Amino acid sequence: MRERWFLMAVLASIGWAQGGSNYSVIGVGDVRPSVGAFYDGAASLAVALPSEHAISTVNPALWSFARGTFLQGGYRFHQQRITGNAGTRAQNNGKVEGVLLVFAPDTARGWSASLGFYPLSSVNAAVSLPLGIHAAEDTLSGHYTVVSSGGISVFHLGLAVRPLPVLGLGAALRYHFGLFRTDRIVALYDQWSAPDTLSITDWLTGIGFVLGAWYRPAPGWLIGVAFSTPARIATQQEWRYSFGHTYGDTTLARQLSWQLPALIAAGVSYQRGRTAVAVEFGFSDFSQLGYRQALQAVFQPLYRLSASVLRIARSSGRTYWEQLGLAAGVSWQRLYYRVNGHSIAEMAAALGVGFPLGRSALFEVACQTGIRGRAASNLVREWFGRFTFSLSLRDQWFIPGRQGSER
Repeated sequence: MRERWFLMAVLASIGWAQGGSNYSVIGVGDVRPSVGAFYDGAASLAVALPSEHAISTVNPALWSFARGTFLQGGYRFHQQRITGNAGTRAQNNGKVEGVLLVFAPDTARGWSASLGFYPLSSVNAAVSLPLGIHAAEDTLSGHYTVVSSGGISVFHLGLAVRPLPVLGLGAALRYHFGLFRTDRIVALYDQWSAPDTLSITDWLTGIGFVLGAWYRPAPGWLIGVAFSTPARIATQQEWRYSFGHTYGDTTLARQLSWQLPALIAAGVSYQRGRTAVAVEFGFSDFSQLGYRQALQAVFQPLYRLSASVLRIARSSGRTYWEQLGLAAGVSWQRLYYRVNGHSIAEMAAALGVGFPLGRSALFEVACQTGIRGRAASNLVREWFGRFTFSLSLRDQWFIPGRQGSER
């Protein structure tokens, strides 16, 4: 019964809503493998698109393109417009992008190291449904509210190298950590009643790895591949039941383990001068996911396809317009769940601009807009706008040797 109420609050009529994506309450939430305005502005999966000032969290081999030490951080703001059986509501949320560092002690051979933390998935939703209870000659009214938040974050530590001029390799250790919290509140508009609250909190930890490579088959062309291993996630779960007419709470705790599926990604890009184009593909099989399951929702494999075109930013030029970086892209995803027998898809278009701030800093802004789901069969359709702001600071910590300076 609790799972049915849970899914009803997500997918049925929208009496009131404030938060983020309603679909994020299913599974591990909204999965986002790559971060940063450079990749968001190109709708890129960050597997085959190299950059000297953006850090890929999907393909560690791309770190070998670093030409110094740089720090990247940012913020992402989400605006949703959700349409369901009962009408339309707007809601929003924002989150820090994390902090990533890459330093390159040997640019001649592409030796680079990276560490940092960033969000991998996000849950942010709040939905309320009207309730009506008929008892004898009386009718009690109230509302049922579900508020869900949290997500999975990653701390990574890894290395990249370029053993051949046409080949780059990379690997990183990933430590997953996070918190999910869901509050389910039943409140009746009656002086003799009190709110009934069930809070479920999960603390998550787990370890995984990511491997990546790139290869140049011809001048200007680059093929990138990446594989993140499945991660076994240990979860400490606490159920707390609070009832207004009692003086204490009832708390139950349990431990469980589940597996975050692997991600396989591949892509190809071509760059001539400052212009680059890329096509990338990602696959992750969530069909065996055994976590945060709900009735009427079935997990399935996730597919992602994107196409990008960019003009790379540079720190010098006769005019500031010549220094700007520009990006555009489109993406399509079949998300990792079916609801009421329907696969949920997402389509988005993206634009990005990079503003050089001298020779050692770059400020980037990206906007993605699109739709998710459909307003039919007790589902909801979400229009979204995602705005990403990133700042990267670069410095020269290591002086290239004679071999690196001659190449």
